[in-house]
Amino acid sequence: MERRNVIKSLGIGILGLGQLPSWANNWNSDGLELLEFENSEIFSKIVDCLIPETNIPGAKSVGAHLYVEKVIKDCYSEQIQNEVKQTLEILNKESIAKHQKPFEKLDNLQAVDLLKNNTSNKKTVEFLKNLTIRSYTSSEFYLTNHKNYQMAPAYFHGCVEI
Repeated sequence: MERRNVIKSLGIGILGLGQLPSWANNWNSDGLELLEFENSEIFSKIVDCLIPETNIPGAKSVGAHLYVEKVIKDCYSEQIQNEVKQTLEILNKESIAKHQKPFEKLDNLQAVDLLKNNTSNKKTVEFLKNLTIRSYTSSEFYLTNHKNYQMAPAYFHGCVEI
């Protein structure tokens, strides 16, 4: 009976490996842009305010806003998604009331001021801040340039005299 289970597991594994190249070829940042949030520009503005671009790339140019959207959409409950959507709507309404512009059109100082003074949804703003920091510190740019991360650090030197 063990042979049947081994053969069945081996067959399923081979079928799974047959699908791997099609999955791996489609894995890029273009697939992250198809999200349900209609306020994705607000996400990019929030991320840009939290880690702005200086002489090094900021969080927006690294693509942290795409990560934040994707994680919220795929990993968190409907309640948290609704809280984030409500926070984005409140930020946009406050921006229009205070500056007569939508939130994504504000400059960074005005947007940071709105984020700091948003007392009603402070918990959600902190949640977005933590997600932004996590996405930036796990990006390829940050890991390779600041943490000296190497994909496969074990090197092979075949022709070395002993």
